[in-house]
Amino acid sequence: MKPNAPAGRREPAYAQLASAIKQMIASGQYQPEDKIPSESAMSRSYGLSLMTVRQAIGLLVEQGLLRRVHGSGTYVRGPDWTQASFSLDGLLELLNDRDRVNIKILKAGISSAKPHTADALGLPEGAPLITLMRLVSHNGTPFLLNHAYLKFDPASPIVESELNVSSLSGLFSGQGNSFIKKAFLRVVPCLPSLEEAAQLKTDETAATFKIRYTFFDYTDSPVGSGWFLAPEEFMVLSTRIGVWDD
Repeated sequence: MKPNAPAGRREPAYAQLASAIKQMIASGQYQPEDKIPSESAMSRSYGLSLMTVRQAIGLLVEQGLLRRVHGSGTYVRGPDWTQASFSLDGLLELLNDRDRVNIKILKAGISSAKPHTADALGLPEGAPLITLMRLVSHNGTPFLLNHAYLKFDPASPIVESELNVSSLSGLFSGQGNSFIKKAFLRVVPCLPSLEEAAQLKTDETAATFKIRYTFFDYTDSPVGSGWFLAPEEFMVLSTRIGVWDD
């Protein structure tokens, strides 16, 4: 009996079989560490070719739902709770609303690299840096305060790109922009300074998240570092763990 695709969808047979197996895992019919039927048994049961069954199993192995044990068979894997990745959906939603987002440059100038920033950018301590402090607001409400440090190169297109909204949304979505290849983000709780609290129109005792980052160009060289401060109401961290049907 061949698995059926949902109405209105035409999936290849291996994808339909993979979906059927995933539903059996999600419903508890197959429990973690259960051994599923052999590929030949499923081939006979579903009336599919052995190659199609192997493709379906291979897909679920890639997705981390099954594991193959040489000489033994294929087993259901339990969810790996340690591999959760969180998305910054709340910030992205605001940043992508371009018509209502405003970036205000509060400070811009040249400074000397302090130890932490020099280390992040691979520079000697005291090297010149372009420094920016900018406030990002949505409908007049500030929700991000950014301290940015860029390698000193006023002609660099990266410096210009850092002044617009698209670079910010690309940084948080992981898509980067035409000059930035990748970024490393680290989120930690903190309390804002008096100046930062005033800019964000919050209290200095209010919970705030600091998003530290370093981004890299297409030569894999670090070209910028800094951090964002966001009040807790704008920092919605969400993820999905385990087996989902969709």
